[in-house]
Amino acid sequence: MGSTGSGRFTDYSGAKTTATTSGSGGGGGSSGSDRCQQAFSCTLEEVAQCDYFVQTGSVPPVGSPLTLALQRRLFAKAADGHNVGALPTSFNYLAACIESGVNYAGVVRVSSNAPVPSVTVDFTPV
Repeated sequence: MGSTGSGRFTDYSGAKTTATTSGSGGGGGSSGSDRCQQAFSCTLEEVAQCDYFVQTGSVPPVGSPLTLALQRRLFAKAADGHNVGALPTSFNYLAACIESGVNYAGVVRVSSNAPVPSVTVDFTPV
């Protein structure tokens, strides 16, 4: 499966992006809100290839706490430090947020081992 993104160069690691909505570039209007301080939900990618699934043979159960970490790509991490899955590239703007000191805590909202391992997480800035 491929990643989902906006089709912009900022979808990829190493591309510089702004952490807040500035009204320049992008489509649509500008709300002026700080994107770093907004909660979000996402379905993780590459769950079956990440060390959590490889080592346990399962996905984390609903209600499990996760954190967000930048490791060339954004990953959701379990409390034991194992990567659970990668965030879609459309969330790469969060890299600038993390680099500026914002941390994110998440809770597994949906998880399934079959037909393919999948995890959906609700994240909020802390």
